[in-house]
Amino acid sequence: MKASVRIGVVVTVVCACAAAVVAQNQDEEFRRLQGGWQVVAAEQRGKPFDVIRGGALVITDRAFFLKTAAGNEFKGELRLNPSATPHQLDFVHADGKVWEAIYTLDEDAFRLNYVEAGGRDKRPTLFATSSESPGTVIVMNRMAKRD
Repeated sequence: MKASVRIGVVVTVVCACAAAVVAQNQDEEFRRLQGGWQVVAAEQRGKPFDVIRGGALVITDRAFFLKTAAGNEFKGELRLNPSATPHQLDFVHADGKVWEAIYTLDEDAFRLNYVEAGGRDKRPTLFATSSESPGTVIVMNRMAKRD
């Protein structure tokens, strides 16, 4: 076997292994996100954004359902990139809108900063806002499971 063919085979195997690890990380992250999350704090333009406290996000498989504190409802599909730093999350709404976010996830705490995609604002890179920065930082706690 020629050296160039062996290198090609090795590169193919390495790429396949890397793709499998990324998929496994993504599956594990989706598993950790499953269930209900309630908004306990938020910040927008550097100030508390209390009007959304009490809203709820439910994640089932890769689908999301969001009910805001004001009663508005959104649904769609989630896309994750847990390999990015910080981790990235996209809310792909049923109507085609996309919210681009970064997130952190602990066992019972889920924090994100998002913007609506397609405008002049790029995906956030920090978990903070200022009077000049776009985005909304949201802190959610896992909701207790109902029996």
